[in-house]
Amino acid sequence: MASAFLAASGCAPASLPEPARLEVLLATAVERAGSRWPGLGMEPRAFVAFVAERLTSPAALLAALAGDSPAFSELYLTFGCLRHQRAALQFFEDDYLREVGAFVSGVDRSPAFVAEVRQLLRERLFTAEPGSEPKIAEFTGSGALGGWVRVAALRIALNLKRSEARADAAVQDSVETAFGEQLGPELEHLRSRYREAFTEAVRAALGQLSDRDRTLMRLYHVEALALEAIAALYRVHMSTVSRWLSRAREQVAETTTRQLCERLGVGASSVDSIAALVVSQVDLSLTRLLGPGG
Repeated sequence: MASAFLAASGCAPASLPEPARLEVLLATAVERAGSRWPGLGMEPRAFVAFVAERLTSPAALLAALAGDSPAFSELYLTFGCLRHQRAALQFFEDDYLREVGAFVSGVDRSPAFVAEVRQLLRERLFTAEPGSEPKIAEFTGSGALGGWVRVAALRIALNLKRSEARADAAVQDSVETAFGEQLGPELEHLRSRYREAFTEAVRAALGQLSDRDRTLMRLYHVEALALEAIAALYRVHMSTVSRWLSRAREQVAETTTRQLCERLGVGASSVDSIAALVVSQVDLSLTRLLGPGG
């Protein structure tokens, strides 16, 4: 292990223990990390090379080897997560992701919001586009893993809140634009009532999307990921992602139509006209609501 560590290390050899001593320290630290996260079964030489690339401060390295800091064992878990070991991912879920609610409580403590942050955090930490590594690879052990996850969760939470604030303004803007146009004689007399009702109906429809569909919408519109990238993320064919997005838009249109009819108390004779209006305007609303400029 010492030879693998030294080959990958950015530390000056003179600042490290001599190879025989380093071998003992590494073996002890690996055993200690394995006890902390049992059942991972990593290849020791590959793991210590991974550590050497990240713990480049001799002082931090020696503290980690001595067990005076959690860096070595936290890098052990990180290494397992990068290799998508089921046990490692479950440990991460139990020890870190379950704390997301506490991490973002100052932003929004509602269960739906926390669940969305947690899901986005999973995706960003453990998935990556072809040719790149997941974000979890950026953890270097220079600070506590829990603190690093907390910062990542807060960043996502704050971005979501900013997106929501922009979304509220964008929905209202798209409604004003839609209903500032000529709706035709049949619907013109309902213009003033449609503005507020349409806004609330779209919001309600978006709220009824599944977590996956909301995430898909956000990845496609907000993150501006191509269909190919989303397909790689979900490990499905690109056509499947396209169908998912189409069905989500259709669901929003159908739910918006139903909500709008209920809120306005219109009869069956007006449903077709309202549905045509909704289909023409919901796509515009979604683009403004969820798009990069929204």
